[in-house]
Amino acid sequence: MMSILTNILTGSVDKIVDSVSSGLDSLFTSDEEKLILRNELHKIKNEMKLEQIKIAQEQEGEITKRWLSDNENIITRLVRPISFCFILILFGAIVLTDGNVGEFKINEAYVPVIETLLVTMVISYFGSRGLEKVTKSMKEK
Repeated sequence: MMSILTNILTGSVDKIVDSVSSGLDSLFTSDEEKLILRNELHKIKNEMKLEQIKIAQEQEGEITKRWLSDNENIITRLVRPISFCFILILFGAIVLTDGNVGEFKINEAYVPVIETLLVTMVISYFGSRGLEKVTKSMKEK
């Protein structure tokens, strides 16, 4: 995540410095003046990149603090499993009762929705739980 933030924040710095550098080449005639200016621009670019990296690290730290505090409360830990069960029960009840007064038949329109919901929810739920367990065991070691 931090590398994504860093790339976003520092990518524009490179573009700005490069465009300023190429624009100033036409203003200065001696190679020495161009070299001094380029060195100064690269110095500024590197300082700006370091500042952006520091900002990205601070943001990552705040996100991590929030995630840790969210996991301390029982309510926040139960949101995912309760919502998982609620959605499955609600959708199941709708599918089973929709148009089934006489004989039981699942409407064909529900089939792709059922498949997508089940695959998404099962992968999300069990995948994230597996990831949590792996990271927890790595932290304990």
